[in-house]
Amino acid sequence: MALRPRRKRRTKQWFEEIFDDDYLRTLPFLTPRQTEREAQFVGESLQIPTGGALLDLACGYGRHAMELAAKNYKVTGLDLSLPLLIRAADAARRVGVNVNFIHGDMREMTFENEFDGAYCMFTSFGYFDDDTNRKVAANLARAIKPGGKLLIDVVNRDYVVRDLPTRVWWQGDGCVVLEEVDFNYFSSRVQVQRSIIFEDGRQLEQEISIRAYSLHEIGKVLHHSGFRVTEVSGGLSLRGKFFGANSRQLIVVAEKKTTP
Repeated sequence: MALRPRRKRRTKQWFEEIFDDDYLRTLPFLTPRQTEREAQFVGESLQIPTGGALLDLACGYGRHAMELAAKNYKVTGLDLSLPLLIRAADAARRVGVNVNFIHGDMREMTFENEFDGAYCMFTSFGYFDDDTNRKVAANLARAIKPGGKLLIDVVNRDYVVRDLPTRVWWQGDGCVVLEEVDFNYFSSRVQVQRSIIFEDGRQLEQEISIRAYSLHEIGKVLHHSGFRVTEVSGGLSLRGKFFGANSRQLIVVAEKKTTP
């Protein structure tokens, strides 16, 4: 009887493996102009005086951190991906801006009242199970000074459920990306099966799973962590306007309560 080879058990979570130089090649749409628009939105939303201390949670290769550091904010960028942080530190050195990049896990943050504001962009909140996501929100509340603000940018659950399941593809930098996207109604998670084919013939298969939040749900998470929601936007060009299931993005600004 022929024995079937055993499938290797995955020892790492998807978010511990995916974020590297190959991942960056799948993001041709993140142009400098887009980064500039997003950083401006963050700065205006958080209303931190110049020179204030900002935390960029899941900073990646530092595109927002560098943009805001150039506007004289004291920016700390935290990320779990060493390849992206190395790239971020090199880029910051090249353009001559000072960002404190830290290799760390948002689940284990121990900052206390260190920042005037914080932000988490590009649906980087929601990687974990519900309890752990709430822990991350509590870590953020501890990190921000009373009265400081937090901006979280996530995909809007009420928008995405209408279009899933779906299959999309696009051209990256020397690669083609195909994504099969589905939604798990029990866990409220967007499940992505991603195939990347590179010009040199290499192929990558990846699985991504992100918790999608409705406004009510993310509001509840933030409220229980010690925040008060002050503004909700449905996109960069819709500051302060949110149209429920018709808004693709869910950008929430919340203020840390001065009393528990």
